[in-house]
Amino acid sequence: VHLGPSFQPNNPLSNEIARFHDMYLTTIQGCLYRTVPKVPPFGSFGTRKDALKEYSKQLYIISDLMDNDGPYMCGKEVSLADATVFPSIVFASFMFPKFDHGIEGHPPIPQKISDWYQRMIDTESAFKQVHDEITGALSKWEADGRWENMWLAGVRDTEPKTIFDKIVAKEIPATIVKEDDKILAFKDINPAAPSHVLVIPKDRQGLTRLSNATPEHYEILGRMMVAAGEIANDESLGFGDGARIVVNDGKEAGQEVYHLHIHVLGGRHFSWPPG
Repeated sequence: VHLGPSFQPNNPLSNEIARFHDMYLTTIQGCLYRTVPKVPPFGSFGTRKDALKEYSKQLYIISDLMDNDGPYMCGKEVSLADATVFPSIVFASFMFPKFDHGIEGHPPIPQKISDWYQRMIDTESAFKQVHDEITGALSKWEADGRWENMWLAGVRDTEPKTIFDKIVAKEIPATIVKEDDKILAFKDINPAAPSHVLVIPKDRQGLTRLSNATPEHYEILGRMMVAAGEIANDESLGFGDGARIVVNDGKEAGQEVYHLHIHVLGGRHFSWPPG
């Protein structure tokens, strides 16, 4: 009687890889294929790009854990690690090439995992069946246009760069008042008030204007508004009791630079309605 493989339920390395996969890959795997209805499917990550980078980072950690001689993840016998990770690599191999994922310096899937993945397809009929079933479903989604409106897959920022990109890159000077990994705030060179600061996203993410915003932008829009509020409370910048916080959206609203920016104006009284 042929009982098939045991999948090594007591193999410590196999169990470590499987647990690692379930904790750090499964929780964000939706970034590879889910569109955004209301809440971004990115686990603890606020943007799809950040989740994609993290997914790739975790694949490299799994690659480092793998047995170097193979042919399976944990050596000469198939294990729970192979069965657990394989379906995720089907998704990753199909989807990563579609994304402008912003991962620089190395492929998103480590070579060791890519070689193992192809070997499993070529030599293990059960794994080949799993591969065919998943890629068949993904191909149907693709034929139905599922990725067409997905940020970084079907939708990308193809608009020309602006002067703000040069300020972010430090190619031209600016008086910076606030900066973190996501936003930059600097004094307007043509102030409309005694205190006038602009808050921008470092990565435009398609936000040439506010009306391009989608649920994919929840995190960056929130960060920008928090930064604007903090700046409006900064007396050292000349702000007093209140500020006008404005977004000009489009030509008729007076937008001049097509890289989303929030104006934080203060140091004087403002009338209403605005001009």
